[in-house]
Amino acid sequence: MPDMRYAAGMDGGGTKTVLEARAPDGRVLLRERFGPLNLNSAAAQAVRETMQGCTDALARLPGGLEACAALCVGSAGVSNPQARALLEQMLRRCGYRGALLLTGDQETALAGALGAPCGMVLIAGTGSICFGRDAAGKTARSGGYGHKIDDEGSGYALGRDALAAVVRAQDGRGPRTLLTDLVFAQLKVVDVGGLVQFTYDPQTDKKQIAALAPLVARAYEAGDEAAKTVVEKACRELALLVEPVARALHMEDGVLALTGSILLRDKAVREGTAALLRMRFPGMRLAEPKSDAAAGAALLALETLNTEKVCK
Repeated sequence: MPDMRYAAGMDGGGTKTVLEARAPDGRVLLRERFGPLNLNSAAAQAVRETMQGCTDALARLPGGLEACAALCVGSAGVSNPQARALLEQMLRRCGYRGALLLTGDQETALAGALGAPCGMVLIAGTGSICFGRDAAGKTARSGGYGHKIDDEGSGYALGRDALAAVVRAQDGRGPRTLLTDLVFAQLKVVDVGGLVQFTYDPQTDKKQIAALAPLVARAYEAGDEAAKTVVEKACRELALLVEPVARALHMEDGVLALTGSILLRDKAVREGTAALLRMRFPGMRLAEPKSDAAAGAALLALETLNTEKVCK
C-alpha cells in the first residue's frame, strides 16, 4: 500500500496564517491561507476558527487528518507559555493526534529561506531579528524584542525615524527634507500638529508607522540628506544584528539569507546592509530566500517523517 502519511506546516501571524502540507518525498500537497494565529494580537475565537479551518483542509487530503503524522506551527506567539498551551489544546480539540512542534517564526523562516534548518537568516519586515542554527542544533538570536524597545532597521524603525526627521526639520534641529511633504500627504495632515496627533493616537499601530517606510526609499532615491541618514542607520543596525549570531555559532563564513519585506523590497537598505556585512565578514555568503516560513514549517515537520535529516 502507498504511504499516505504527510507532514504539514503553519506560518501563523496576527492577520493571516499560511498552511502547507507535503508528502514524504517533499511534494507540496496543499497550500492555503487562513485567518490569524498569534494569540498575542488576535482574539482566541478567531484563532480557534483558524485552527478549525486548517484541520478541515488537512482532513480533505488523501488519508484525512489521521494521515498527518507531524505538524509544525511557527508563530511569534508561542514564546508565551499560556498561548503555547492554548494553541496545542485547540489543535487537539480539532482532532489532530499526530506529532506537534510549536516554534518561533524565526525558526520556520530560516528553514524556508535556506531549504534546511541550518544557517542564518536576517529578517527585516515590520520588525527585525537575526537567527541561526548550526549543524549540531545550537541556536543563537539577536534582536526581535518588539517595537517598544527594539526592532531597529525594521519597517517600523524606518517609519518612526521618518516621523522624527520631519519634526526635526520643522523646528530646526535637522535639515529640510522631502519627507515632510511625503509624510504629510500620506497621513493626510497639514502640519506637525496633525503628525503628532496621528503618532500618539491609541488607534495608530506599528503597522501604520511601518507603512511610512517606502517614503524613506523615495526620498533617498531623490538624494534627500535626511532620508540618507535614516537609511544608513537602518543598515548599520541590521548588520549589527548579524554579528553576535555569526560569532556565537562560528558562522563568520556561513550562509545568511536576507528576507522580510524591507530587505526584499527596499534596494537601498538591502544593498547598504549587504555592503557592511561583506566588509565585516568577507567569507559570508548572502543568499536570496528559497521559500517562505510556511514552507519552512512544513520542512521542519517533514524531518520527523524522514530517517535522513535535512541538515547534516
